[in-house]
Amino acid sequence: MPAEDDKSLGRRIADAKAAQEASEQAKKPAATDATKTTGMALRYSAEFVAAVVVGVGLGFLVDRFFHTSPWGLLIFMALGIAAAFRNVLRAARTLTEEGQKAADSAAPGASKTDETTDA
Repeated sequence: MPAEDDKSLGRRIADAKAAQEASEQAKKPAATDATKTTGMALRYSAEFVAAVVVGVGLGFLVDRFFHTSPWGLLIFMALGIAAAFRNVLRAARTLTEEGQKAADSAAPGASKTDETTDA
């Protein structure tokens, strides 16, 4: 009988843990599309601003040390803007690839080509 009591106790403990985890999951707010979109917008804008600020800062330093005002600032600002666009486009491409992979895994029966037809 003690072995049966141990099995019953283990089963009851597992059931209680599962119920507690389900309760905790219900309390957590689900990430909505609006939240994800806002997060992506903040990420992209932060990357863009950071790259431009770094470019302007480097240009200012170049002008300061080499007395080339305003050419260093203009050149490095242009490079910063180019780097900012590159970073945003790369992040968007990565996001698109992740979304495509998620869509492909959500529909495992769907394929790009139908190879079951006979010619």
